[in-house]
Amino acid sequence: MKIEYINAVNELKNWILSNKVIIKNESYGEKKQLEKAEFKTFQIQNISTEELQAIKNLTNNQLEDSYYYFLQEIGSGYFFIDEYTTQFELYNLAQLKTHNAMVQQEIEEEDEATKESYFMIGSHLSMGDWIGFCTTKQDTNNFDIYCHEYPIYNYTETSDELKSCRRFEDWIIRVVKTKGEKSL
Repeated sequence: MKIEYINAVNELKNWILSNKVIIKNESYGEKKQLEKAEFKTFQIQNISTEELQAIKNLTNNQLEDSYYYFLQEIGSGYFFIDEYTTQFELYNLAQLKTHNAMVQQEIEEEDEATKESYFMIGSHLSMGDWIGFCTTKQDTNNFDIYCHEYPIYNYTETSDELKSCRRFEDWIIRVVKTKGEKSL
């Protein structure tokens, strides 16, 4: 794992502990910035050691180590909540089971066969997209936010075309750097 990733996780952890991240409004003078600043909050639940092990078993330990580290250090829940929206949700064990069963059902109901396997770890709530891994992709860039407008059998092809696949840790680094603004 990159040191930049570990630093991003620690910064996120600090925001979660204070239950806010301040988004400064640069259009105001320094004195008024804090009073006019926007805040984003979090609704996070810790993942126990037993639950983390169950998640590793459920995923056949196929996902990036940085994802398991994130669950251990941060947990699951809702991230970057403001007055109007929540950016994304990362699932706990029960949700992982439920949502991945839904994905499997969608795959089985599709008109065209899906060649790849996926494991979805959350939802991007501003768009209604799945967040997850293509577990059959051998490349280390196997994490993406899969657009709800595309059928699952086109997910990998579309992601490859858009060059949107990346590593989970690179996504977290970007999310933290932008205080949740660039989470797609």
